[in-house]
Amino acid sequence: MLRKVTKAVGRLKVGNALDYPRSVWSKIAADAGMKLDDFTQGVESNAVLQSALKGRVRIHKRLGATA
Repeated sequence: MLRKVTKAVGRLKVGNALDYPRSVWSKIAADAGMKLDDFTQGVESNAVLQSALKGRVRIHKRLGATA
């Protein structure tokens, strides 16, 4: 889940866009003692902005396609 940090909390700096699973975000919010929306805001999902650990975006070609 891609979120942008709006308030500095712990090691998170303002303006960073991070892609963590929901469980990790919940743990960060619990450790900070805040609601998730108090220090981050959701970012529209875009394959290009997702974590580099997931690998590059692959466009699959259909077998037998001419293009």
